[in-house]
Amino acid sequence: MLTRSEFDKACKDFIAKYASILPSPETSPMMGWSWNEHPFVSGLGYMTRDTSYLKRMDSIDDPNLFIADTEGSDEATMTTSSASEIFTCRQYVVFSATFQVPCFYFNMYDCSGSPLSLDGILQTALFRPCIVDIPDKTSISIGQQGASFPLLSQGDHPTLGTPCWYFHPCETEAAVGELMTEKGQSSALEYIETWFCVVGSVVDLRI
Repeated sequence: MLTRSEFDKACKDFIAKYASILPSPETSPMMGWSWNEHPFVSGLGYMTRDTSYLKRMDSIDDPNLFIADTEGSDEATMTTSSASEIFTCRQYVVFSATFQVPCFYFNMYDCSGSPLSLDGILQTALFRPCIVDIPDKTSISIGQQGASFPLLSQGDHPTLGTPCWYFHPCETEAAVGELMTEKGQSSALEYIETWFCVVGSVVDLRI
């Protein structure tokens, strides 16, 4: 677990560290983040970034809509129809005061700026297949049958107060703590980095 001050410092150290590292497939989930403070209340800062996603290939009726054109160009380019519309995902890393761990919040929008429903989000490439295939879904949540809390649900952003989707942090400490013990890690920055590995197992955070 982290204190609020440890979370704030670790996030700022995290942003500074990955701002000076060359992008790679391994570091991509850690890139592009910035720190935001509440305009009026101290101690309510959070990380945020915007990134883009296409529709999942298995959600498109005709996969041939994705055509790789490798002739006459040094790099492959992708031509797509409206079925492969690009969606913008605004992502947040906030502090859960209740569980004292980082928490992943997000919203996703279509090209007109309209927020996507959960069904619409599940048709994008944001989630790993393990999430898309969970059978217990409603219009506002995803969860395992019999679980005390849904894995994914809606709630207000702790700082902004705006509706967002978020992953419930109740299992975060156990998952992150186990990995940190295996690696012999203990710092708050290492906690944030390990947390990203855990979140990356259910969300594709690459940019």
